[in-house]
Amino acid sequence: MVRMARIALLIEYSGKKFCGSQYQVGVRTVQAELESALATLARRPVAAVFSGRTDSGVHARGQVAHLDWPLPDVDLWRLCWSLNGILPADMAVVKGQVVPEAFHARYSAVSREYVYRLLNRAQRSALLSETHHFVPLPLDVGAMREGAAKLIGEHDFRSFRSSNSDRTTTVCRISRAELLILGEGVLEFWIVANHFVYNMVRIIVGTLVEIGLGKKNPASIDAALAGAERDLAGPTAPAWGLCLNSVQYPEAYGLFASATFRQADIVSGPES
Repeated sequence: MVRMARIALLIEYSGKKFCGSQYQVGVRTVQAELESALATLARRPVAAVFSGRTDSGVHARGQVAHLDWPLPDVDLWRLCWSLNGILPADMAVVKGQVVPEAFHARYSAVSREYVYRLLNRAQRSALLSETHHFVPLPLDVGAMREGAAKLIGEHDFRSFRSSNSDRTTTVCRISRAELLILGEGVLEFWIVANHFVYNMVRIIVGTLVEIGLGKKNPASIDAALAGAERDLAGPTAPAWGLCLNSVQYPEAYGLFASATFRQADIVSGPES
């Protein structure tokens, strides 16, 4: 019997050319690319379980997946390096860690953090067009922040769910909902919750943008949370502005606390 090692991987990807993270027949997904690379190295199928699904076009800086590696002696640096040599340029494995068998990328998670990026200036950008939602009209950031503050706490986010097919609970506990100004018209909306419903962050951002444009007022957030009807919230903001920034796990796992390399693996330059 082959002894397995459960490994957690930290993954980043540009969502532009992916039809989401979760495997789907006939289309390109992050899971399919990762499992293909793993199978090449292991010379057998290896299933990867992700912390959660990201939709078509959504990016990730801190996606987490776990897998059971069929080879007992694992050099994590070399595993990550080898995977990155196989994976396409728009995704990468950043770190790896051996974890207890009880660890589960999805069910062990305690919260997730997303960031949505906006470009608010008169003219579009050639550099930020694939990562920022362009809003060419002035936004009232103060009103948007007032609306965002109303999201903090535990609420029913049914109004901020775009599909009734999602049967998970619509009650979510928000611990952070903050709009940051980074200068030169660049805004970032950061949100952390124990649970998200389908398209929740993008609908929240669409609602906040309408508040910033004066089409809604901050109190409309209260009305949407209380009314639990989709038409009480704003439109769904474009996917390309959204990024899964990180997934949080219990401290006992110490997940990705250090880089997965050894000094001996680093190739030094020529001696002077």
